[in-house]
Parts: sequence; structure tokens; C-alpha cells
Amino acid sequence: MRVGVDATSWSNRRGYGRFARNALGRLVDLDAETAYVFYVGEDADELPERVERRALPLQAPAAHERRGLGDALRLRRAARSDRLDVLVFPSVYSWFPPPRVPTLVGVHDTTPADFPELTLPGRRDRLAWRVKERLALRGASRVFTVSEAARQALVLRGVAAGRVSVVPEAPAPEFRPAPGAGEELARLGVPEGPYLLYAAGISPHKDVETLLEAYALLEDAPPLLLVGDPDDGYLSARDSVLDRIRLLGLGGRVFLTGFVPDEGLARLYSGALAVVCPSLAEGFGLPPVEAAACGAATVLSDIPAHRETLGEAALFFPPRDVEALRAQLVRVLADEEERRRLGAAGRVAVARLSWDASAAALQELVHEVARG
Repeated sequence: MRVGVDATSWSNRRGYGRFARNALGRLVDLDAETAYVFYVGEDADELPERVERRALPLQAPAAHERRGLGDALRLRRAARSDRLDVLVFPSVYSWFPPPRVPTLVGVHDTTPADFPELTLPGRRDRLAWRVKERLALRGASRVFTVSEAARQALVLRGVAAGRVSVVPEAPAPEFRPAPGAGEELARLGVPEGPYLLYAAGISPHKDVETLLEAYALLEDAPPLLLVGDPDDGYLSARDSVLDRIRLLGLGGRVFLTGFVPDEGLARLYSGALAVVCPSLAEGFGLPPVEAAACGAATVLSDIPAHRETLGEAALFFPPRDVEALRAQLVRVLADEEERRRLGAAGRVAVARLSWDASAAALQELVHEVARG
């Protein structure tokens, strides 16, 4: 059997890329009797050794942009010439019109539909996204997503329940309790000492502004680190975040570190007093799961994906509720025993998740589509 994979998101630093590298990398090793053909841009690196690489001259689109017609045609021609049994799209955002071959399409979340103004910059972009997603779902033999919460959201939007399966995400092996937070702080130019941590995209739907508003209400609060690349191809909230920091007088207390590699991020998670994720919507919510795997106490917006992964192992607040978030931050900062309890409970909650299990679930779907 020959399986094609749209691996154009392989190098992406956000959740789509993490899913591709971890789930697909293990899938290739697990499914040794199947030939996997990866379609990538010419600059893609660190692909699994066993895959057949199809490197094409592509202009990889940002998450909110449309793929160029030339790139779509190049990908379609390449997939058609390889005589595939199945074509896998790990995420719908990089979808292109496939040749006549059964497809397995991943839809990680419904955020562009639920919060279009926070994820897509203009009316034309929103229309293009709706058309692309509709075509991808209509033509897919099967659909998968990354949580039961995301599956229910897709069903509510009209996708038949029997067509959608869950292939959950998981923390990578690097995310475990790790010493060396002080060294990482020094590397980032942050004074050594206690700190609060946010680590995810600097995008509008992540709602960093609510975190800043709540943080400004704390007395004698430790520094707040905002870890994430504000220019990673997604709609950026950099200007809004910087404006809020200035208006609230938080200069010198809030540090925007930019992107931090996984090893350094694990050290920061392990040393943080608490990790805060105020997002308005998530398909899975990988950062708090990675933080929990490192033993960090987490304070999370009360959305279905966060409840599904961490349940009673985190403190929750209603999205956009500044006062409720402030109260939870006061609670976690004041109570060392509570922080220990949350850290231990979080590690237990996410221990059931593994990328090997995700790859096994993906393998089952690939073979099901091939048989169907």
C-alpha cells in the first residue's frame, strides 16, 4: 500500500507542526509494511528516514492564507503521479484539491468558524477558508480531530458523527520535570527568581490581553513571561499585547521572550510558579498538557478542550473574566501546597497520553480508508 502525506506543515512550530512531526513520525515507524510518500517544500528537513520524499518548490502559506494556485497544482500533480491508495492531510489548513484518491483529513479545531475575526484577517480570507474546509470535508473518506471536544464541535457544525474519529495529541518526551530554569532565565535576559508563565502563540484568540489585565491587578506579583513567536504565520496579536503592556504600566514586569525550543521550555515549565492559558478556543490545548507533564500548576480558561485533558488537575476561570482569573492567580501564588497538588495531579492526568497511541489510532484510520 502507498500512502501520501501532505507534510507541508512539518516545520511549523505550532500545534499542527507538532502533530505532524510526532504522530506521523511514529506512524511511519509503526506501519513498516506501508510505503509513505511525504510531500514537502524544498527546505523541509529531519523527515523520517523511511519515507519517500517529494520536495517541491512551494511557497508555504501562513495558517490564515490561501495556498497559491501554482503550489496546489504542483502538489496535485505529484500526488497523482505516485498512484496512491490513500492521501492524508494532517490538518485542513494546508489542504489542496486531491487527485482521484481516498482522503483522510484532519480538522484540529473549529476556531476559524467560532472566532473568524480573531483568526482570519479579512472577509475574503474567511470566505476562502469556509470554501476550502467545506470542499475538504465533503470529499474526505474519513475525518479526524484531536479531542472529543473538537469532535463534538464538528458534529454540531454538520459533520456526521460516524465520519469523525479522535486522534489525540500528547506531550513530547522532552516535557518532563527538568532542572535549570535559572539558566534559561539568564539566557532570556530575565532576572532569576519566581515567575508566572504563558507559553503559546501570540494570537488574538489566545487572549493574552485578559491575562495582562488580571496580572496588573496583583500586588507584588512575580514577573510574567510570555513565551511564543508573534510572527509564526498566524494572525498576530503582537501590537495589541504591546499596547496593553504599555497602558497598564507593566514594562519591566512582563517579558516577551519570543520562541523557546522544547528543552528550554521544559525547564521554564518546571520552574514556574504557575502556567496560565487564557485561550478562548482550542482543539486540544497542547501547551497546558506539556506544562502538566513537567509538573507545573496550571490556571486555564474553562473551555471544553482544557476540561477534557486536565479536569480536576487545574484551576479554571471563565474565558475573558479578568476578576475570576485574578482570583485564581492570587490563590495559586499564595498556596504552595496547592501548587504541589496541582502539579502532581496534572502529571497523573496527562500520563495516559502518548504519541505512540496517537500513531496507532492514525494507522487504523489510514488502513480503514484504504479498505473502504
